Amino acid sequence: MRQDKYTLTELHDSYKAVFNNKDGERVLDHLCKIGHVNESTYVTGDPGESAHREGMRRLVLSILRFINRDAQEIYQLTQNTQYD
Repeated sequence: MRQDKYTLTELHDSYKAVFNNKDGERVLDHLCKIGHVNESTYVTGDPGESAHREGMRRLVLSILRFINRDAQEIYQLTQNTQYD
């Protein structure tokens, strides 16, 4: 992996370039679903799985914050989407 230096603004622009298009929206939708963004991450009797799910959720929320998207906005978009 390259270790080029870049500014925070450049990184922000890169995130937007990746996620602010049709394919990016589809990927965000999928990440929100598998990342438990709009559901509880708690798993009864399994603190390890709870921690794992919360880590996944926090990563997706970080991406959403970075591109200035609201999790509820993505949630509304995902309500009619199903995957095989």
